Amino acid sequence: MSRMTTATIEHGQLLNIKQAAALLNVSEVSLRRWTDSGRLACVRIGAKRERRFRRGDLLAFLEEPAGSSSSIMHNQTPGADGHRASLSIEGITIDYGSHLCAFYESDLGRLKLAVPYLADGLRTGDLCYLVASREVQETILENLREVYAGVDAAVDQGRLALCDGMPSVQKIYEYFERSFVMAMRSGGQALRVLGDMAWFLDEDMGVPELVEFETRYNHSLAHQFPVVSLCQYDARRFSGMGVVNALKCHEDTFKHPFARFLGV
Repeated sequence: MSRMTTATIEHGQLLNIKQAAALLNVSEVSLRRWTDSGRLACVRIGAKRERRFRRGDLLAFLEEPAGSSSSIMHNQTPGADGHRASLSIEGITIDYGSHLCAFYESDLGRLKLAVPYLADGLRTGDLCYLVASREVQETILENLREVYAGVDAAVDQGRLALCDGMPSVQKIYEYFERSFVMAMRSGGQALRVLGDMAWFLDEDMGVPELVEFETRYNHSLAHQFPVVSLCQYDARRFSGMGVVNALKCHEDTFKHPFARFLGV
């Protein structure tokens, strides 16, 4: 997918047909055919009636079952078309399309949710993402191997994608957008993200940049794809204000008993 500028992909911005084709990884001919048939919505502008596309419409289109032109996957009737509607964390039912945060204050607390969350995802066939510093990745993977023997095979096969962060908010947002789009185009049905958010500090970014990313992700990708996103915060590294800001960006967490998301 060709790289888009920050201005292009801001929430609510219209994309031209070339940008839309890049986002969907299809030809412009296919886009013209789908809009002419009414399968894909577009906006006509100017004297030449050129096509423009809303990002939300494109992302919703990606999640439709083949041959359908109706609703987004995670808004369908639970279990429709074989898609799982929810998963379980700490015995709590979590709907796909949820964006949650958790906090821990020890190395053991870091593993409380991370290991069972990823192990369950791999067992059920979800495409999983682990975004953390190299050191934290190795710790989580080492403990994950004790409960799921196929960890290394999952990494090799791309079922567990590893990322140790990006140098800017724009780049990490594009990473998730590109990954989710490609997963859906490849037939993916459910996604899980585990982010250990201290990597932002390791990349010399601060809480303002972290809040910018979390807010943007929360208002778009987190709720437009069949993904459960779990963002972990090391309370030893984030200030009280950093914790408060994290809570503000993860309102889905408050639908559930909050104590379950504390790694103590």
